[in-house]
Amino acid sequence: MKSTDPTRPSAVVRAVVLVGLVAACLAGMAAAARASDKATEKRYFLRAKGKSWHSVWYDPSIGKPLALVVPPTTEFTSEYSWGVPSSRVMPLYNQFQRPYPGAGAVPGSGGGMYPTPYWPSDTVQFGVHSVRGPW
Repeated sequence: MKSTDPTRPSAVVRAVVLVGLVAACLAGMAAAARASDKATEKRYFLRAKGKSWHSVWYDPSIGKPLALVVPPTTEFTSEYSWGVPSSRVMPLYNQFQRPYPGAGAVPGSGGGMYPTPYWPSDTVQFGVHSVRGPW
């Protein structure tokens, strides 16, 4: 026999409450994901403040370091060299809003930058550096 207890909610009411709880959980997870993205961006911004987007090497064909603009969601870049370890995965902090590297990037100005050596032993020595795009 079917129970007709008036204090027990019907199956339809239970389903509506369950759907409401699931929707609230999904909305909370989406808000947490957006907050996490903001925290990641802030962390990258704070770490990039004290770091230059280029190294001491410049591209001799243009006389200054060359920015290779990559998508803004890129978090790491790969660098290769001779020896052990022959490859490195480095974090990519800088956004393409950094200023020109200054007079030190011009060859012969005494800024302490070096052209690509005749026999480079590392990809950093080519003077091409990955920088996250601004869009």
